[in-house]
Amino acid sequence: MSLFKSILKWCCSSSNDNEEEKIQNSNKKENCHIKNPSEDTFIQGHNPFEEGSIIAAPSPKMDGSSTDLPKLKIRIVESTVVPVGTILNINPIGLENSKRNKGDFKTFVGSKLMENGEVLNDFIIDESLKGMGRQHFVIKFNTTIQKYSIADLGEGSGTFVRIDSALVLKDGYIVSFGNSHMTIHYNSIVKTLTIKFLEGPKCNEVFNLNPSNETILVGRMVDCKIRFDDNSMSRYQCSISYEESKGWILTDGIGDKKSTNGTWLFVEDDLEIFDGLVFKAGKTLFEVHIVKT
Repeated sequence: MSLFKSILKWCCSSSNDNEEEKIQNSNKKENCHIKNPSEDTFIQGHNPFEEGSIIAAPSPKMDGSSTDLPKLKIRIVESTVVPVGTILNINPIGLENSKRNKGDFKTFVGSKLMENGEVLNDFIIDESLKGMGRQHFVIKFNTTIQKYSIADLGEGSGTFVRIDSALVLKDGYIVSFGNSHMTIHYNSIVKTLTIKFLEGPKCNEVFNLNPSNETILVGRMVDCKIRFDDNSMSRYQCSISYEESKGWILTDGIGDKKSTNGTWLFVEDDLEIFDGLVFKAGKTLFEVHIVKT
């Protein structure tokens, strides 16, 4: 999946629409073709890094050997081409045994090694026919706050992190589950939430949610307000609720029971990496551990 100007246009214009008092299901069906990322650009998402933070120039303490800086150990959990259990060791200046070997605080991963005589990626996952872009995602180390981040680079089928705890929904978020992708529009004035499906069985259907004490269930069961006939989803895929102090909250599964295949958040801009983060790109699944010494 890629996110395009057409999505941006909808997100911007939807704030001017009249939002209904109840959950509504638009019956309007349109062509659900998702364009090639080279044709358009992404909508702007949330950047957890502080505005104005920069990647500093190398210094004696930033050569990757410092023992007081965090490192990443990323294990490949599933893949069609890379052996399961493969470990990517990343220190502040980049991937150890990198193919790009730049030491620029960045680690690029994608399906293509070289282009125009230049090495594109630090690590190659040859899944170009299965959603892996030529330069799919990047992991960066921010020397100002000494933390790592991950961001999708706009090629391939997207980079997604698994939602393992309650997620406060923000305007512009893209959430994925089963064969479906939905975009979030939050009206901060009237506190309403508008969901539009971009792909899957409900492509182009729109649901308008108003603040209430009701929990909105999403899944295959008859009591789900947003109900699917899709075996790639769980009976209760996720739930959406409103809390006055936090806003709209999305939780995977229902109660303590998680969905089978997970609910995922698209990583458009830099997202801070935390210990235990699980993410996917193409058909490859990764698990991250932060090593502090």
